[in-house]
Order: sequence, then structure tokens, then C-alpha cells
Amino acid sequence: MPRLLEGPPAIAHLLRRAGFAPTPALWEAWRGLPYEEAVARCLAALDEPPPADAPGFDPYPFGTIQQRWLERMLASPTGLEQKLALFWHGHFATSDAKIQDAALMWAQHRTLRTHGPGPFRALVLAMSRDVAMIRWLDGNANRVGHPNENYARELQELFTLGIGNYTEADVREAARAFTGWGSRHHDFVFRPEFHDAGPKTVHGTTGPLGGEDVVDLLVAHPACSRFLAGKLLRFFSHPDPTPAEVEEAAAAYRAAGLDTRAFLGWLFRSAGFRNAERVRALVRAPVELVVALGRVLDLERLGPAVHGALDRMGQILFQPPSVKGWPSGRDWLSSGAVVERLALAQRLLAEAAPGRADPAALEGIVFAGEVPERWAQEAAGLAGAARALTLLGGPEFQLC
Repeated sequence: MPRLLEGPPAIAHLLRRAGFAPTPALWEAWRGLPYEEAVARCLAALDEPPPADAPGFDPYPFGTIQQRWLERMLASPTGLEQKLALFWHGHFATSDAKIQDAALMWAQHRTLRTHGPGPFRALVLAMSRDVAMIRWLDGNANRVGHPNENYARELQELFTLGIGNYTEADVREAARAFTGWGSRHHDFVFRPEFHDAGPKTVHGTTGPLGGEDVVDLLVAHPACSRFLAGKLLRFFSHPDPTPAEVEEAAAAYRAAGLDTRAFLGWLFRSAGFRNAERVRALVRAPVELVVALGRVLDLERLGPAVHGALDRMGQILFQPPSVKGWPSGRDWLSSGAVVERLALAQRLLAEAAPGRADPAALEGIVFAGEVPERWAQEAAGLAGAARALTLLGGPEFQLC
């Protein structure tokens, strides 16, 4: 039987995975909590609506929406609602490089943040009507007699079922079902004159199907729960779940009615999540690293320099490289990226308030009492800023 994390190491593991990293104040308040209470508090963050933008908020100045989202990640009590939105942003990957309208990208972020914790059907339907997504996958070109298959294909391959669980006929017929779903300026519109009202057959169901009918069919497909459960396991738990683990998670997701909040509750309480062998099994993506550094150093804000670092490390919010999203795992750890990670840690350490870069306090947050032998040997003889930099630039902090 695997050893299960208990006590402060379990709380630290939860906060690294469910969020980004604990702040010093959060760690002090949570380190002695029963694990079940910590899970319940994390999940409660998903019940809060996204904060309203201040009157007059202008998303268009360069870098504004990226900075705003980073600020919310940094300030979030636990980080789970922002971490989940980041997962969905990579899942429904849409890039402003093509959209070129920051207001639409920010509206999509709000959609992911609002619907992401709830039933998956509602999220898929909202994303099918999202104007940035419509523009991204050419929905306005999808018309009766001339169907555009881009959204129908990615909806099945990347968003709901995965490769091998649909046919080309399913793509063609689903595209016909979504004809007429388009946008006018910043609003979704359904244009009946562009809709193909004839009979279609999608995954064995025949009728005058529309886009909402296709969403229902895909969400109910057995492959959907397996596809999503596998991705959530790899993002929040461990990078290489076995087929049996995916099936167990898929069954839990189905039992929850594909409600993501309920599924995450099951996941965080599962023995597989708390398996001590899976501590630091995931590589922090660049955005996750930036926010984790800011949180453990208790920074009030992340300065403009982090955007250049994120660019050089290959992850700019609202600009995933393709509809497949960003890479993951050790793909983030090229030699150049590792050098950039160390430089970033050095830069943010220099911005930390006096006392926040104290090595002993940082080690308490990072290791939660379980100091690796490697670190004890490497840190021998190091003190002050050199010890703190070695810790935050070292391998343990690159993982979560």
C-alpha cells in the first residue's frame, strides 16, 4: 500500500496542486488543519463568482488582461478557482494572436471562470456561443450548403471526446448542426437563414439536430468522462495515470453528473492524490511558477518584468501556441528555460520585502517539514540570499 500524506505535508501538497503555492499567512493558518477541512475550504473558492471589473476598466492596453489575471492568481485566497480557469484556458485554447480583441478574450476568461466549476455541459454550451471561440474556429463561415468543420472537429477531438472516438461523418454532420451559430460584433447571434434544418446523424442519433443537441450527445458519450477525467488527473494529480485510474476517475466524474467541482472534491480526497510517491510529480508551467514565487515571497504585485520572462519561457496568457494548448511536463524545462527560471527567482527575491526572503521561513513553506536529503546536502554552507535563491531556483520548487 502506498504511504498517504498526512499533516502539514498533505496540506502543502494540496495547496501546491489545487492552487499555486501558499502565502506565508495562508501556510501559518492552514498548516495544522485537518485535511478534510482544507479540501472543503479549497472547494468553497469555486462557489464565489468572478469579481466584477472596476468601472471604466479598459482591457485594450497591451498586457492589461494578462496582468489582471496574474494579479487575481496572486491575490486569490487558495488559488483553486484561478488554477481551474487556467486548466480550462488550456483545454479550450483560444489565442488573441488571431482574435486581436482583448475584450473578447477577457469575456472568454469570465466564461471559463463562471462555468468551469459546474456541469461540463453548461461550460461546453457557453463556449460554443463564446464570440472569441466562434472567431477562433471560423464559426461565422459555417452556413447551410457550405459548412465549416473547424469547430465541429475540435469540439470532438480536443474538447469532449478525444482522438479515435468520432468519425469524419460525425464531424460533417455536427458542423451542419452548428450552421447559423455566429457573432455580430461582441455578441453571439443565431441566424436561422444560415442554419441547415435538415436531418443529420451524429453518433447514431438522427433528427433535425441543432448545436445544443450535439452538445448533449457528446457530453453523454462514454468517451467524454474518460477524456476529461484523464486530463484533470494529469493536470492536478500525476502525469501518467494508468488506464484503471482513468476509468475510476471517469466513473467518479459520471457519478457527479460531470460536475467539475464535485469531481475535484473526489480527486483531492482520493488515495491516489495523496500518494506520497507523487509529491512533486508535476512540472510547474511558467505561469504557475511566476505565481508560486510571488505567493511564497508575499509580493503585493508582479511587476512588468515577469511578462518578458513568461514570453521567454513560452507561456503568455491568452496566447496559447495552437488549438491544442500549451506543452506540459518536462517540455517546459529546456536548458534556456531553466536559466530563465533561475533569473526570474533572483529578480523576484530582490523585490521581496525585508524578511520575506528568509531562507528558514521559505524552507518551511516549500518542504513542510519533509526536507529532502538532496537539499540538506546542497544547502550546507549556504546562507541568506544565496540559500534562498538556491531553494527557489532549485528542482524542488520547479515541481509541484
